[in-house]
Amino acid sequence: MPNDEPLTPKTGLVVPQAPALSAAQQAVLAELYLPLMGPLAYSLYAALRSLQSSENELSNRRSHAELLGILNVDLPTVLAARRKLEATGLLRSYYQQDELGAMYIYQLQAPLLALQFFADDLLSVLLLDTVGELRYQQLAGDFAAQPIDLTAAKDVTANILDVFHVDSQKVTTPPLSVQKVRAQLAANEPAEDHSPVLSDDDFDWQLLGQILKQNYVDLKQVASSRQLIITESRVYGISEIEMAKLISEVASLTTGQFDENQLKLLIARRYERPAVSSQQVATEATVATTTKDNKASAQLSTAEQQLVTYAKQTAPYDFLSALKQEKHGFVTSGENRLVHDLIGRGVLPNAVINMVTYYLLQNRELAALNRNLLETVANDWQQHGITTPEAALMHLKQRKQPKSTPTRRKNNRPTRKEIMPKWAQQQQQTESGKQPAQTGKQITAAQRKQLADRLAKLETNSEKED
Repeated sequence: MPNDEPLTPKTGLVVPQAPALSAAQQAVLAELYLPLMGPLAYSLYAALRSLQSSENELSNRRSHAELLGILNVDLPTVLAARRKLEATGLLRSYYQQDELGAMYIYQLQAPLLALQFFADDLLSVLLLDTVGELRYQQLAGDFAAQPIDLTAAKDVTANILDVFHVDSQKVTTPPLSVQKVRAQLAANEPAEDHSPVLSDDDFDWQLLGQILKQNYVDLKQVASSRQLIITESRVYGISEIEMAKLISEVASLTTGQFDENQLKLLIARRYERPAVSSQQVATEATVATTTKDNKASAQLSTAEQQLVTYAKQTAPYDFLSALKQEKHGFVTSGENRLVHDLIGRGVLPNAVINMVTYYLLQNRELAALNRNLLETVANDWQQHGITTPEAALMHLKQRKQPKSTPTRRKNNRPTRKEIMPKWAQQQQQTESGKQPAQTGKQITAAQRKQLADRLAKLETNSEKED
């Protein structure tokens, strides 16, 4: 799990030296990254730059207490800001323990250039959702370069070989010193792209292609826009059929091609209001059940409370993956599709969906999610109005309580209640010392004989029935 290593104000930190930001990178950081991560994460990025160590020695470490003093905030706040820096690709965090104690190594990453930022599907979609369409268009215009028309101009730029004399042999076979420097710089060069890569195992590309082919959409461009399509599908929970309709709306009737920015804007307009409405409904439901959840949480053990917290903070896909890794297994494409379908229905919050998967994989000890069981449990919980992990755990505990069952014989057949005739009831009362029904009359010898004969006959009939 990320960011689950121990962290205290005394924990050490080392920030290796990173290249200084150019003016263009600083502008991108302030205009494009700041709306996504917020002012505190922006300040943390600047504070870490001020704590850089030129020696890059792990023994020359500082403490997180110094970082807290610079920002004047508590440790959980810094941790939340650090996660945002990591999520946006501006920071790589490493944990290590040595003879001097625990420490974190924070490698600062340079922000993308404006063109790279807007070309990144995930970052551009998040920015659009954060600032809105109008501001998004303004930012795109601010960073758009205004090219000069060079169609009537002649390129008279000098070539390097026209100015400098270079030995062709050395160009073909670089000297050993040049090769060593190249290898050293390549080893120290950080990876260019740290943006998350989304898996598309749960997206039916064949179905999407069949629908778009019927609508005469250019499938080559669809393949090139694969990451955009899967990102939009994950962010808004769009099915393959709905995505095909959206692409067809923005595709040209003559060429079959579509503009990716138009597709982003169309999806934002189409799904922005439902997303807000769903959030409002979820907020209202949370407020309505706050008291009940607090009471339920008080009845949970420490381990159960930790499970509830993790279920609330983790996306369903990550939660499922963590469960399967704990069982030394892997998430199948079918399981991804099941979770995706359940999320797309919008009937249960993500935290409750996490509890459904936990119940099936841990309590029921299933090796993989089953569609019928998943839908049965989800349907049952929806009917019982379960909207929080606390309520899910209490519901499971109530289901485990034993129910009263009718008494049965050893052969598992229910005990039959014998109905006695009135005369037999009178005889039973007489033998038990109670007064007979007809008081004041004594039974005669003839009546006793008649009663014995009827009892014998009754027993004979009973034996025949058995």
